[in-house]
Amino acid sequence: MMQGDDLSTTILVLIAGVLIIGVAIAKVAERYRVPHPIPLVITGLLMGRLLVLLGPDVTLVQIAGFDFIAQITLATILFYAGLTLNLKNLRLSIVNVLLLATVGVLATSLIAGFTLQALTAAISIPIGIVAFLIGAILAPTDPAALFAVLESGGLRVKRKLFSILEGEAVFNDATSVILVITVFEPIVIASFFSTSSQTNWWLIFGEFLASMGLGVFIGYVVARIISYAIPKAGNDTNIAILTATTPFLAYGLGELFSIFFIHPGALAAVFAGIFIANYRGVNLTPLPQRSMRGVMKNVSFFFEIMVFILLGYTLSVPLIEGDPLTEPIAFIFANPGVITLGFITALLAIFVARPISVFLITASDRALGFRDRFFISWAGIKGVASAALAAISVTVIIQYSHNLVGQARIDYVAAISPIVPAIYAIVFTVLIFSLVVQGLSTGYLATKLGLIEKQDKAKEITVHRDATRQALLHLVDEYTEGKLDTEIYSRLKAELEEEIFTLEDELRIVVSERRARVQELSAREQIFRNKLEHYKMEFEAGKISDGVYQDLRSNLESEIEEVNNRIRTQEERIILENG
Repeated sequence: MMQGDDLSTTILVLIAGVLIIGVAIAKVAERYRVPHPIPLVITGLLMGRLLVLLGPDVTLVQIAGFDFIAQITLATILFYAGLTLNLKNLRLSIVNVLLLATVGVLATSLIAGFTLQALTAAISIPIGIVAFLIGAILAPTDPAALFAVLESGGLRVKRKLFSILEGEAVFNDATSVILVITVFEPIVIASFFSTSSQTNWWLIFGEFLASMGLGVFIGYVVARIISYAIPKAGNDTNIAILTATTPFLAYGLGELFSIFFIHPGALAAVFAGIFIANYRGVNLTPLPQRSMRGVMKNVSFFFEIMVFILLGYTLSVPLIEGDPLTEPIAFIFANPGVITLGFITALLAIFVARPISVFLITASDRALGFRDRFFISWAGIKGVASAALAAISVTVIIQYSHNLVGQARIDYVAAISPIVPAIYAIVFTVLIFSLVVQGLSTGYLATKLGLIEKQDKAKEITVHRDATRQALLHLVDEYTEGKLDTEIYSRLKAELEEEIFTLEDELRIVVSERRARVQELSAREQIFRNKLEHYKMEFEAGKISDGVYQDLRSNLESEIEEVNNRIRTQEERIILENG
């Protein structure tokens, strides 16, 4: 086994390799409209088998601080989700969103938990109260996975549905984190001690509420700090650095209160983003949100790649040092029933728990029809939040053994040895099932249900660009007339110019895609013409009859006419967009 500098170097090389491979795989998955977590997890699984140079006794905690990576991943994706959330769009759906993010999360956790408890006899593993921890881990939905699936197909669901799904994902991820860390983890750890006292539910409920309230307050404080610091940053590099560190600041400040068994870090990260994005409502300084979102999109994607590849990687290594049976893959082979249990859990979570909670919670909203509710139920794709929570939970359970000595530690490790790989195996199964079944069908389902807004992306970008240009011209006029001081004018002018530049960059991408489409259509037209010429030669040589030739020619000429019409449409759009 490697030690010291050799191990550090190997880990650095591993992380660099993970990122390079992960980005490449994610891009390929995006091209073929496959949810990128699937190939990333498989890649990590293969790496776990191939990278034996780290030694056979390297465990989850030793690899790369997976629990730490999972925590900062949660911080970044939650902050980014908050930063992209527009509360104005959410105002008509706020009741549904808050109920789905609280009651819905709790209902999903309990239904999945009771199901797992009832079915544990199938795998002869006494999961017990751990079933509810697994249910809470599986409760959050993944907005990134859902919207990536829709965007890859060029689809946009109706605004009300979009706002509900986006808002629910933002808040239920944070709620699930608090539920897992504050409520179920302590209960699960206590359950491994036969002499543990009765659970104080009122205390746990108080800690849960304290985590929620303190999370909102810390988020506001961090938003005020950042709204003061970023305008003084001076350049884009400093702004990018401050932006990237904001979720860590919010999450870290929140988790300082963990000594009081309160964990407001997740909600602090969410609300820091929400307050910055909706600064007018809380009297904050307006910030360059477009560039901040661009930075956070890349940062959150970076950590998402790490989590999914490391999730796959840790399936192939022992979770507890010196115990090869705690390797999740080995555990699955020794207990094949756990996969069946995972599939049953996935089916119940997707087809029972989620629909029940959605239909009951949204029953009073007359603006939502059956198709809307059905789509909301189906679109609850599981993703990076569940993967990160699984890593955090397993690590916390394992690391608690370090607080014990002697026989107490031996008994505790013996009790958790079959549990921790079971958590990984079940969560992994549900994640893959959700990403494959829901991820690959959501776009198709939205189209079939008639929930897609027809749009011309280039036209939409052009309208936004032209409106921003007009706003910039008006700003210049206001400054010229002496109605604005230089500092305010410079800041607002920079924001508008940045927005115009970004929109024009997006428009160039769309136009280049249209040009590529024109080239493809032109190539198809030439193929049809070549086939038509060949049929003509065959007819003149007497190899096909006049009737057959006329039918073939008629079909091909129709194809050529249709392709020409599509080419003209694309070329007209390109001309308009360039204008």
